[in-house]
Amino acid sequence: MTTNDRLRLLAVVAITAAVAWASDSVAWGLVAGLGAVVLYAGLQYRRLVRWSRRPLTRPGPPDPGWRIVAHRLHRTIRSGRERSRKLLHYVRALQRTAEAVPDGWSMVRKSGEIEDFNQAAARLLGLSSQDRGQNILTLVRDPSASALFRGAEESEIVEIAAPADDTRRLELRRVLIDGDRTLIVVRDITELNRALTMRQDFVANVSHELRTPLTVIVGYLEQSADADADTVRTILPKLTSPVRRMQALVDDLLTLTRLESGGMPDEAAMEYVDVSQVLHIIASEARGLSGGRHRLTLQADEHLGIRGMPGELYSAFANLITNAVRYSPDGGNIDVRWFDGEDGPRFEVRDQGMGIAPEHLTRLTERFYRIDLAPSRVRGGTGLGLAIVKHVLRRHGSVLRVESELGKGSLFFCEFPASAMEVESQDRDVERSMP
Repeated sequence: MTTNDRLRLLAVVAITAAVAWASDSVAWGLVAGLGAVVLYAGLQYRRLVRWSRRPLTRPGPPDPGWRIVAHRLHRTIRSGRERSRKLLHYVRALQRTAEAVPDGWSMVRKSGEIEDFNQAAARLLGLSSQDRGQNILTLVRDPSASALFRGAEESEIVEIAAPADDTRRLELRRVLIDGDRTLIVVRDITELNRALTMRQDFVANVSHELRTPLTVIVGYLEQSADADADTVRTILPKLTSPVRRMQALVDDLLTLTRLESGGMPDEAAMEYVDVSQVLHIIASEARGLSGGRHRLTLQADEHLGIRGMPGELYSAFANLITNAVRYSPDGGNIDVRWFDGEDGPRFEVRDQGMGIAPEHLTRLTERFYRIDLAPSRVRGGTGLGLAIVKHVLRRHGSVLRVESELGKGSLFFCEFPASAMEVESQDRDVERSMP
């Protein structure tokens, strides 16, 4: 028994004795003592009730017995609130994660009502906050999607046009959560479909490009099987052109694969490139390809060079200049310039060809993409040149840009970062002047 318990007991005995002596009755003394105990307990209970309204900020009742009860309640409430904070933290983290998922999702009840969705689903399906509680069948009106929502689609996956943008393709996947709710996962597969189409086109185009020279070679070989020596000597030179065409195609494919699979070039591997000298070599080759059918002029700053990969830059510049020759009609002018522009070194090729329609401009750098122009087909090309140019310029911090107008020709140009510019030093001037 504690000291406080002894004091309370003595107080009750004293009250009982005092009332019994004053009333000359033991019974009234006992009643008074019991009343004192009840009154004290009532006061402590009232304090406990007031404390329970704010149990984590107010002190508990002074009575040790009630304080034990208050302490236990305090501990229970505190642990409950701590669990609530953790649960709230986990719920908020889960909400942030669900919103960060790039694919869309929507929780749909068995009746078709939308229970919840993330921002990606809102963007892809064209939903808004007011659509919660609406029937998804009235918002996404597509027969295959409706069959999926109703569970009538066996594959549980369908492909539809995006309700908000019919140029985009969406994949909808149905995942059963429980008997009353279904999760609809939405994924934008436009780029995936485009990549698959490009791969199929690539295989078809390679097969087509190889079939023509192979057919020529096989035809000549069959013709020479039973031919005499003079006929064979006549046929052999004719095999050179299709073989070179196949070799050029294979070389371009290997170059393009290397550029696409490689990252940015190592700074240590870069060197000074005398662009003017490179362009003079390419211009001479282009005049040979033209055979005098075009007037090709070159204006190049002889002291302006850049740091880069010489072989790659040669390939990019050569592709742009030879393309101008192939696509320009006889008698047209082709102007090539290399100079220090406002934003850095600039290379441009301007022709007076037939021009390019706007719908073709964004696809020019795709593999084997060609505009159906008969003269250009006659003069060859693998169809990979501009794709190579795109990747070479990307590796050198530049981008190919095109300005064109039907019937008036085209301008192909690129600008290199000013940081890549390197003006030729006196030492290089001396080296160039030495025999």
